[in-house]
Amino acid sequence: MKHIVFVSGVARSGTTALVRVLNKHPGFVVGMERYFYPIRRSQITHAYFDRERFLDVQPEDTYNTSLSTAHKGEAYDRATFVGDKYPMLFERFDYILETFPEARQIYIARNPLSVAESYEARRTDTEDGWKRSWEDGLAEWNASLKAVMSLSEETLQRFYFIQYEEFFGSPLAMNRLYEAFGLHSLREQALQPFCDKFETLNSSHIPRRDDIRQHVARYADWSSYHALLDRIDAQNGAA
Repeated sequence: MKHIVFVSGVARSGTTALVRVLNKHPGFVVGMERYFYPIRRSQITHAYFDRERFLDVQPEDTYNTSLSTAHKGEAYDRATFVGDKYPMLFERFDYILETFPEARQIYIARNPLSVAESYEARRTDTEDGWKRSWEDGLAEWNASLKAVMSLSEETLQRFYFIQYEEFFGSPLAMNRLYEAFGLHSLREQALQPFCDKFETLNSSHIPRRDDIRQHVARYADWSSYHALLDRIDAQNGAA
């Protein structure tokens, strides 16, 4: 029997990289917005994660068919957890948490300045169709943090929380996630490329925008963010 898992956070917070880490382990097979449209329309059900349906990518499922078709039957058969990532899942929490009360949730949080800057970098890229500004990024980051930290304690027990900067900086943190889901660890050499890519991205130059920095410093929901970080510390301390 497969267990269902959802991956979320907010856009530009590392959900794609996180799914790649999950799918590195044979215990996971997680889609890259495999069911983007059914989730957005609050129409997804358990049947979508059955083997035949999950492997059958249909036009009404997603805009991301090239990534979704990477999941073959062999990966599905060996996996313990099957699921999908939808960065803005907080907008559908009411439906998802009611429809999938047994599902595990993996939520990743990145610092708000990096999220805002990443929104703006994509918006100003002439080869990218991204439309949302850094102001949109901070507003969505705030909404996501508020939504998740407003959930009941009982509901939060179904969540595994990740801090972007800590998670991608160490194979130990990645293995801690696998172990929290009852899976064996992977060799550090298998996970080091994720850390190397993080280091490369982290060292890339982003033009300093004092207006963005000042706005984020003033208007980010630091209270929710620090509460989430405290929760991560407690979670990892108990792991």
